[in-house]
Amino acid sequence: MQFILSVPFRLAAILLLFTLFCITWSCTQQSGDGHGGSGSGDPAGSSVDARAGAGPGVFPEAHPEFVGDLTCRTCHAGEWEEWRGSHHDMAMAEPDEETVRGDFSDVTFIDGEDEYRFYRQEGDYLVEAPGPDGESTPFRLVYTFGWEPLQQYLVDIGSGKLQALHIAWDTEREEWFSLYPDDQFEPDDWLHWTGGAMNWNTMCASCHSTDLKQNYIAETDSFHTTYSDINVSCEACHGPGGDHVATMEGSDPDQLSRQRIQQDLRLSKGATQAIEINTCAPCHSLRQELTGEYVHGDSFMDHYDPMLPHPPNYHADGQILEEVYVFSSFLQSRMFHEGVTCSDCHNPHSVELKATINDNKLCMQCHEPRYNTPEHHFHQVQTEASQCVNCHMPGRYYMEVDYRRDHSFRVPRPDQSVMFGTPNACNSCHEDRSAEWAAGAVEEWYGPDRADHFTDTFLQLDADPFDRDESFRSLIADTSQPEIIRATAIWYSGQFPDSESQNLIAEALNSNSPLIRSSAAKALENLISVSGTRPLLRAALDDPVKAVRISAVRSLAADGEGASAAGPASSTSGSMNSFSFDLRNHPERLREYRNYLQVNQYFPQGQMNLARFYELQGETDRAIEAYELTLERDPYFNPARMNLAYLLNESGRNARAEELLRTVVEQEPEFGQAYYSLALLLAEMDRLNEALNYFEQAAELLPEQHRILYNLAVAYQTLGHFEDSEQAYQRVVEAVPDNPDYRYGLITLYMQHRQPQRALEHAERLDQLAPGNLQIRQLIDSIRRELD
Repeated sequence: MQFILSVPFRLAAILLLFTLFCITWSCTQQSGDGHGGSGSGDPAGSSVDARAGAGPGVFPEAHPEFVGDLTCRTCHAGEWEEWRGSHHDMAMAEPDEETVRGDFSDVTFIDGEDEYRFYRQEGDYLVEAPGPDGESTPFRLVYTFGWEPLQQYLVDIGSGKLQALHIAWDTEREEWFSLYPDDQFEPDDWLHWTGGAMNWNTMCASCHSTDLKQNYIAETDSFHTTYSDINVSCEACHGPGGDHVATMEGSDPDQLSRQRIQQDLRLSKGATQAIEINTCAPCHSLRQELTGEYVHGDSFMDHYDPMLPHPPNYHADGQILEEVYVFSSFLQSRMFHEGVTCSDCHNPHSVELKATINDNKLCMQCHEPRYNTPEHHFHQVQTEASQCVNCHMPGRYYMEVDYRRDHSFRVPRPDQSVMFGTPNACNSCHEDRSAEWAAGAVEEWYGPDRADHFTDTFLQLDADPFDRDESFRSLIADTSQPEIIRATAIWYSGQFPDSESQNLIAEALNSNSPLIRSSAAKALENLISVSGTRPLLRAALDDPVKAVRISAVRSLAADGEGASAAGPASSTSGSMNSFSFDLRNHPERLREYRNYLQVNQYFPQGQMNLARFYELQGETDRAIEAYELTLERDPYFNPARMNLAYLLNESGRNARAEELLRTVVEQEPEFGQAYYSLALLLAEMDRLNEALNYFEQAAELLPEQHRILYNLAVAYQTLGHFEDSEQAYQRVVEAVPDNPDYRYGLITLYMQHRQPQRALEHAERLDQLAPGNLQIRQLIDSIRRELD
């Protein structure tokens, strides 16, 4: 019998594609339901004496095309005055008596075992906090960050990195509080305030300042970040105004020039819904950066890839769950479908609501008065319960104190809560009542029938992934449904790697919607091994929208088969793996994808994806270097540690691979795959006695992975533990009775221990599973001769 553990220790590498955490970790809310920021970066502490002013990493830099808000004020005084003092204006500021809202009168805040002291010294605002080395260190505040309901503070820790303290000021309660009250982070943790998750340059700067250039220098792990305006100024939304000003100040600008320049400026009066959403989306969406160089007026999806409203960031019905901002919620709504824009409700300059919500005047701008009566809402008028937003825009708290409303504008569905456990607006107020009670009240008021809605399909599919009925297929094809919902349905299709899904996704690649096409290209990642998938992806490489093209390349990169064929020692010039083969006629796509990876390489996930890219190109040494750098950024980022262990094993460096896997087991004692990988590696190194314990733990942690139990049975068998081996074989045969490998293993065990009668029973079962198989018939004859 061939011993299964003797095969090379090569498991499928974990390809953790770059999503939420490369987009943002946690951002200070700036305008009720908008975007804000906290930060991220590697520790590199410096004392307070080494820092002065704005710090060495941030440089106000005037670019010729950006003229600054004071220039705009000259002709647009009314709009400028509305903007002045707004959340956009106060998104970021130098600390002084007017901008600092926190208490710096030598007060101390205790966060678990850590102590933070806030005080002033010679006009500076300072905080004494645990630094990158864990020691208490004084830091000078260089910027305030946000305005309300909380304000954070930025300090410079060297290498151009500005970090946001995770101790923030609650502007309503007027007290210090922790953004992570239930967590404690070690200084080397990505989530420590000096770590990557709290770095301003990458996590929040682009949406808190105007014309921001991140300027990350990978070789030195440093930044030279610049901006034209410190805050969200006029040109952050309208685009650079240099040409506009030059034309309008010309001696005799003709009317055509005026009109052209006016059209070039974003969000001019009369701008279409598409232009307005396209302009707001870069900062008011959970999205992944693709280029690092947003150009005003370009298509949103030529620079960003938005997150679709599905788990784990959203509830299965599309309601907000994690910190997801507004874009993907609003695009689900009937409001968006009917042409409503952000500025219909929000003053774009003050960022305030255009009318009051306590008496529903905001909603009554468009809706009929009958909706503002007890006959519709069944609550006492002029109360919180009668406010439209509390029924149709329930919210959640983020960053502990920041309440943000769901912009999907949905009808309360407590009946769905009864069936699927989703939240509903009724029980968010009536917390002492059940969902059944709320569903009964809705039925009494509005009758038993609910209109068909995409949420019914998604909730049923999430509850039973194999229940793909006609409503699901119809949802994808129904052009009356929101594009983002059809794109989300395509995402669900990608979870089922079969021909039906492939057909649905293939049709979606021809959609007029770039959102749907991008979702389809990503969904094909899970079907990359299905015949006919690669031609579909090759066609998507020529899509006019960059998000679609990058999604296609990323899906092609998900197939690791070609990389292994190239061999660990191959170079880019010599490798002909499937990934590079698909792109040999698309050098521009390869450059685009590499640039996308480099834009996000500061993040551990991004650096790991870059390592994976090198690996697929056959550049093993560069891949190993990138994986090691990933672990320097975040020593707890174990997907990269696992991938590196696999790659080192392929390269014959098993000692380092073993060290990495033991670290994973130590850091994540419930992660069964790490135990299994370590067991396979030790077995390959002829240390089966040591491997046995890890096989046992892997089988306990991953009972649904029957191959582990089979390998455990083989290990017991090889070491001569008959009873343990028999029991393990019997368990796996019982779990998967039709798998011939498992029965054959048990047959060999019985034959080794001279129990041919018991071996014959399983051999005859094999004959039933594969009738006419000559080898099985020979096996049965051999066993019968043993019996004779």
